[in-house]
Amino acid sequence: MHVSYSSDELKNLARILNEILVQARKRDPEMSTDDIVQRVCALADGGERDIRKLESAAFDPAAL
Repeated sequence: MHVSYSSDELKNLARILNEILVQARKRDPEMSTDDIVQRVCALADGGERDIRKLESAAFDPAAL
């Protein structure tokens, strides 16, 4: 699937990812950055933009 993001969407997604990664490092420093990014991007590619749902996907793989 090919997904396009506007400049504003990319900026917002980068901000959200940074916030989630900061939280992840506090929760579990061993948590894989790549896994988190893949989970969040998979949901975002499907059109999700709600930060709470993206956070849920980052910390709970079953949320996808």
